[in-house]
Amino acid sequence: MVDFRQKLARLGPLAAHGGSTPAAAGVVAAEAELPPAFDAADEATRAARLAQLRALIGNVVQRDHDRRQAHAPSGSHAAVDAPRSLPWPVSDTAHGPLHSVERWLEPHYHHGNAPVAAALACSAGTLATLALDPSVAELDMSRMLFLDTETTGLSGGTGTVAFLVGLASFDAGVLRIEQLVVPSFGAEVPVLARLAERLREASCLVTYNGKSFDWPLLRTRFVLCRMPAPPLPPHVDLLHATRRLWKPRLGGVRLTEIEREILRFEREGDIDGAEIPGRYFQFLRDGVASRLTAVIEHNQNDLIALAAMLGKLGQHFESGGAGADPRDNLAFAKVALRASDAARALEFARSALEASEEGPLKVSALTLLGDVHRRFGDGRAAALALEAAVAEAGSGPAAALLHFALAKLYEHGLGELAQAYRHAQHSEAVEGPLAHGRRLGRLRRRLERSTLRP
Repeated sequence: MVDFRQKLARLGPLAAHGGSTPAAAGVVAAEAELPPAFDAADEATRAARLAQLRALIGNVVQRDHDRRQAHAPSGSHAAVDAPRSLPWPVSDTAHGPLHSVERWLEPHYHHGNAPVAAALACSAGTLATLALDPSVAELDMSRMLFLDTETTGLSGGTGTVAFLVGLASFDAGVLRIEQLVVPSFGAEVPVLARLAERLREASCLVTYNGKSFDWPLLRTRFVLCRMPAPPLPPHVDLLHATRRLWKPRLGGVRLTEIEREILRFEREGDIDGAEIPGRYFQFLRDGVASRLTAVIEHNQNDLIALAAMLGKLGQHFESGGAGADPRDNLAFAKVALRASDAARALEFARSALEASEEGPLKVSALTLLGDVHRRFGDGRAAALALEAAVAEAGSGPAAALLHFALAKLYEHGLGELAQAYRHAQHSEAVEGPLAHGRRLGRLRRRLERSTLRP
């Protein structure tokens, strides 16, 4: 109570002078309660520290300003102004100057062990099966267009710019590579106009992850530049095909992994994709075009790999998989089965079985062979293949699945109730107790009725 009265006494003079607001009272009370050790020396120390911090911040800002000035083009204060001269050929267009790099590859050119011109030998029907896209079955393969972009970021979005648009197409068996360069922000229109022209001439577009990244990004750039996006021809994304066909064996399907494992091509001195945006921003700052040399070479290799990969896929599919890895043949058989190509599916399944040794791979090959026969109406051959798969699998979850498939095949496909009952006895792990009991009861009743018939 004594302390409280002392505090009220301190507030008295303030109220007497008209400063009776709660905020003012709180300030006066706080000042009155400062410990004796708080004096002018503490104020001086705090002021000195603040001055030191302000000096450090000023030094950082000045160093950043000096660095920008040192890398800025002569006579300019902008950090990302366009360089005044470029080493690439320039052509005048109705939309402004177009900077491009061209390269021509003769028909005998190989990318690793794959001839680039083999892409032309891939028929439209084969491509339609590999891509699971019937819309490309009747296209003119000589007018296909390969596309790959290099961008200022890998996450997409309206702020990402495709500063290098790589295009490749065949002309009388020669692969022509045309790379369109955006020399500065705001100079995209000539590049986009040229891309629209090439898309109108193409019978189909071939990319690698283009459906998810490249084309959505380019379509956004057309909109932001107030240009109508061109109609897109049938689009084949080879990433989807390689996932279905080579991922079971390789695990990863990055383009460089496909080059190394399938095409037997190893890039030397290739720039990492994560470094590419930084290279472009450096080029915008200092105008040194050689910073993009490695980026241009990287983009060329991507385009060449697309053509070589398409040729390799077509060759494997049309050869029937003779001598190939059984895991690849199994994957190709599954794709042919999805495309309803019975002859090719059987060919790949048999090739996989011949090359498989004992174990899970042989069980998979026999199971797939049975699925192919059953899908196309040969129930007896399907049963023989699945019986062999059961014998190979022994026991366990895989065997239970095979027993379940055979129980259904014998009951509903072949009408052999005794065989169906024999396999149904081992399918409880798949069906569960309730469904398994109903199946066994139904088969038992049907068997009893069949024995009473004359």
